[in-house]
Amino acid sequence: MWAQANTVCGGVALPDQAAEVLRDRIPYILFGTVFLFIGLCVCGIAVMRRRSGGTFFTWLGIWSAIEGTEYLFGSLADLGLLPHWLLASLPYVGNVLSFSVVVIALLAFLDLSRDRLRLFLQGAILAGLAIAVVGIALFLFTGSSFKIMPYNHLLAAISITAMAIVVAVPKLSRRFLILPNRTVLSLGILVFALEAVYGNLSLPLRLPSPPEILDPLGFAVLLFCFGYVAVQSLETSSSTSARF
Repeated sequence: MWAQANTVCGGVALPDQAAEVLRDRIPYILFGTVFLFIGLCVCGIAVMRRRSGGTFFTWLGIWSAIEGTEYLFGSLADLGLLPHWLLASLPYVGNVLSFSVVVIALLAFLDLSRDRLRLFLQGAILAGLAIAVVGIALFLFTGSSFKIMPYNHLLAAISITAMAIVVAVPKLSRRFLILPNRTVLSLGILVFALEAVYGNLSLPLRLPSPPEILDPLGFAVLLFCFGYVAVQSLETSSSTSARF
């Protein structure tokens, strides 16, 4: 997402090629804008409700904002619509976001978990932080984090698979998850898991890459279901407070 497309030749844009790139990037610009806007709004809600306990809104908002930033600025970079100084910084920002998004996502799931699943996610978060530190350091000193990135993909695939299994099995979800609506969240996690697991394993296992558009679509379904559950939790919390 952070590579600039070659749409300029000798300083002059090639109309046909530029139009084709624009058509390809429009969906990602829209997804990026929506995800970023939702992320900022959710973070705002988290700030306003910081006294009510729980950090689910915070991590969900940050996760959405990161996804939106990647899609939006990556697409603008492909179109050559960013100033040079910002374009030069995108590889560094993209590297940090690529590693940090796994940790942020795990922190969001952590707020919905309990017992052994919570311990598993805490261990995965520590592993993600270690991978992120090594990956970012490698990029800063060598200009590439390719050697460590497969471990990041593998951690993401293992974590989302574990969450999908727990959500899919009613007995496990009742024991290990705190869900106001298991059906809705199950749908979101399972749809996201199918795309995310294959997408994260396709590189290390050298499998055919899935269509790029499936990534934002999968996250959009998850975000909608998470938002629905979050609103239900908010209403439940408000009703409980009103009784007392």
